[in-house]
Amino acid sequence: MEIVHITKESGIPLIGCIAFGIIDRGTDLLQVRPTSVCNLHCKYCSVSANNYDIHPANFTVDKDYLIEEVEKVVKFKETECEINLDSVGELTTYAKLPELVKGLKSIKGVKSISMQTNGTLLTGDMLIALEKAGVNHINLSINSLDANLAADLSGRPGYSLDHILQIAKMIADSSIELLIAPVWIPKINDADIPKLIELAKKLNAKIGIQKYETYRYSRKIKGAKQTTFWKFYRQLKDMEKESGIKLVLTASDFLIHKTKRIPAVFEPGEKVQVNVKCPGWIKGQMIGAAKGVCVSVNDCKTPIGKNARVKILENKNSIYVAGMVK
Repeated sequence: MEIVHITKESGIPLIGCIAFGIIDRGTDLLQVRPTSVCNLHCKYCSVSANNYDIHPANFTVDKDYLIEEVEKVVKFKETECEINLDSVGELTTYAKLPELVKGLKSIKGVKSISMQTNGTLLTGDMLIALEKAGVNHINLSINSLDANLAADLSGRPGYSLDHILQIAKMIADSSIELLIAPVWIPKINDADIPKLIELAKKLNAKIGIQKYETYRYSRKIKGAKQTTFWKFYRQLKDMEKESGIKLVLTASDFLIHKTKRIPAVFEPGEKVQVNVKCPGWIKGQMIGAAKGVCVSVNDCKTPIGKNARVKILENKNSIYVAGMVK
């Protein structure tokens, strides 16, 4: 596996790629991704992290470069923003996470910092450092209270449910707000969902139950079956009545509001020239740069440093995907 280290000097922009940098979905919550590296091999992973046949390259972003670029986006937004630190991998693999949090929290206009984690690499000392640095919310992935099933779903035999539960208790006892974030996998962990709801109540935490979804590059669990959104939300509403805890969460529950979004610099169908900078996250892709954004170019064999003529295929949320112009 190749690790691409993204610095300001690399000339790789931090807007445009799903795997790293800054994602603006037109709200006052900015997704910030300092790394794509993961330490688990979860059987339900929607992106197949650690599958090197799909993702031959991973990315880490220089802390100061990321802080500098986030500051520009927050200033553009002209409103207070929440920074949500997440990853297509595992956030806590990032070596300078507390320092990154401290730098982001110092930006004028940043009101809070939230983060996503599987919890396996968190320690008591790291939690204290993150709390001091300014983390306000942690979304902690727990999918089962059965130790064997939890380890099996993680794809790592050494996964310790006891450790995760200890971390959950430490977070709940700190000034950081805890949200337990299980993926409900029908026919696999059905019995665990009510137990996890009770755990959230016991810890005075929130719970955000996620629907099991499969995509083009997802790992698919044998025996699991996707349910419809209608059935999923109906089940959550039924459990709300039984448990007395809110389970159907919307943007308003997280105080997320619509704002102006970063303008698109390219439109689908547009033919442009990009300078190829590094391998892409998906096999066969290369990442090019143009007009201050990254463009992931499918089926690209253009050498690094050379220019490629491409056709923009997607630009949703300023994430650009293109194909080669033949």
